[in-house]
Amino acid sequence: MISMEYIITFKNTNWAIKSEQYLLAEKLQVKVMPLPAQISAGCGICLRIPAAEMETALDILTARQVEGVGLYTRVEADRGYRYSEITQR
Repeated sequence: MISMEYIITFKNTNWAIKSEQYLLAEKLQVKVMPLPAQISAGCGICLRIPAAEMETALDILTARQVEGVGLYTRVEADRGYRYSEITQR
């Protein structure tokens, strides 16, 4: 079974930390992680979130007026992960 998660990137670390707090306050399963080398956008950290919670997370970030958000899929691939940017919601 292939599990898919999402990576949310931010234009700066401050937005990443605030966003983590917003999402955790809503009881979402969010993990902070270093920005993968395959992703060149954003600051040095990002948030990983399960696919089932992605829409809710984006709705929360939009309501909180978080700026500079990028979204990527994260899928297990040969001995690692493959990341793909999502350009539209």
